[in-house]
Amino acid sequence: MSHFSFSDLVDFGERGDYDRLDLASPRVQGDSIVLPSGLLASLAERAYSEIAFRMPSSEIELFASILDDAAASEADRFVAATLIRNAAVAAEGLYPICQDTGTAVAYGWRGEKIRVEGESDEAAIAEGARRAYEAKRLRKSQLGARDFLGESNTKDNLPALVDLRVAGGSEYRICFAAKGGGSANRTSFTMESPSLLREADLEAEVEKRIRALGASGCPPYRLGLILGGSGPDQTLYALALATLGLLDRVGLAGSAGSGGAAGEANGAPIRDLSWERRMLRIAERTGVGAQFGGSRLAADARALRLPRHAASLPLAMGVSCAAHRRARAVVAADGVFLERLEADPARFLPRGLPTLGGARRIDLDKDQAELASELGSLGAGAFVLLSGTVVVARDAAHARFRDLIAAGKELPGYLLRHPVFYAGPTEAAPGRASGSFGPTTAGRMDAFLEPLMERGASLVTIAKGARSASAAASIARRGGAYLGCIGGAAAIAARDHVASSEIIDYPDLGMEAVRKVVLRDLPAILLIDSRGRDFYRGLAEDRPRPDAAR
Repeated sequence: MSHFSFSDLVDFGERGDYDRLDLASPRVQGDSIVLPSGLLASLAERAYSEIAFRMPSSEIELFASILDDAAASEADRFVAATLIRNAAVAAEGLYPICQDTGTAVAYGWRGEKIRVEGESDEAAIAEGARRAYEAKRLRKSQLGARDFLGESNTKDNLPALVDLRVAGGSEYRICFAAKGGGSANRTSFTMESPSLLREADLEAEVEKRIRALGASGCPPYRLGLILGGSGPDQTLYALALATLGLLDRVGLAGSAGSGGAAGEANGAPIRDLSWERRMLRIAERTGVGAQFGGSRLAADARALRLPRHAASLPLAMGVSCAAHRRARAVVAADGVFLERLEADPARFLPRGLPTLGGARRIDLDKDQAELASELGSLGAGAFVLLSGTVVVARDAAHARFRDLIAAGKELPGYLLRHPVFYAGPTEAAPGRASGSFGPTTAGRMDAFLEPLMERGASLVTIAKGARSASAAASIARRGGAYLGCIGGAAAIAARDHVASSEIIDYPDLGMEAVRKVVLRDLPAILLIDSRGRDFYRGLAEDRPRPDAAR
């Protein structure tokens, strides 16, 4: 194969999986298909509005498969059921699936016979994204640079990531997606030595990377592994498409058309099911499970092998998180079609829902030292239900707390009185206490923790994912506690577990403003206790390392 094009490989399913939209129709003009001005913007607005609240049925089916898996832990089942319930709440259209409504992403392939009137395609899609994020009160998370280090919120969630390429044919195919920071941050990419191409060595490297994923990106994950690539950009592009489920039609290893004659290669990409199964087994061995411990860190996997230069071996791994938001669209002479998303996720729930057995109710309004002591008596891994007042603050607010410390000023009293919940909720719908509310990654706040705890602040913190050894040491030294909540379940958390929410500091930070939030029976797990015992670290120590696995 002298050349391959991803436009020939992407999987857009069957037309029966799509709904026809009531938008301005393309018109045939000679050999061309002309898209009226404004059509792409309207399509993008509709797509981004849809994916904020609904997911493909295939994603809900993956959650449901965990409920039927005899090897899954009760914690796995509880998280899976919560994610399905979350999807059902979000599908009603008031609470987005996740509080991180993400970067607006579009990958498209424009047929050579397609002609678009009006502004550029990229600008039209970005405008549609802007309108959707404004109309649906979606969180605006994009930061623009003021100078090389300074930045501020762009206030419209732009720029979007729009990647459009020319393809053959008479269709315009676009995959619209929303990519949250937690899952994007799980991406790893390196240029390896070709000496890695030995089964045992490659498996050890893959295991190291899967173990490093942890729970911060909101599992259960769709894993993606790309080995090879004619350049780094091709490898990362393939990873993005694979984790969106767009490269499932790539030829399977050993199948007709996947390579040349016996002992030869023709440069075609290959999908390898055996490595996908291996990735799932490795994920199972981590013990992290679907966030609260178990076997279902990953629900699906894709492993693709690409051609490469003889001196280079690109290797990339990434995930799509539990908030898998994607909708494919096709524009053709006969109309505009958008992938049908799941409208009734609750149909996948069993009659008897899993529960967190033995969960203890915790009053967050206690004196913070008393609260930390009570949590410490439970031990890492204990399940709890949280009620009471928390302060909600994340990256930008913590940077300002750091500046106060550097200037020798006192910290705000609320940091001394209340647990700190690392989060950035969406804007609340009228009459609702909160927008979608869920934890952000705790590890990003680790650098701030010791200076705050040294001054009596942040004794108890709440977020998601693992923390560094230095953060665990600070928690042990100060007699604190760190709790984790389910990532990717922000709609149900807001509706059922947030009693009130108000901005109390730094309103200029937008979604990163400091809030006072009152919780009621929010499920959580004690991840690091007052002795520094770390739930996730304990799981890693109890399981074989990559070299032992070989």
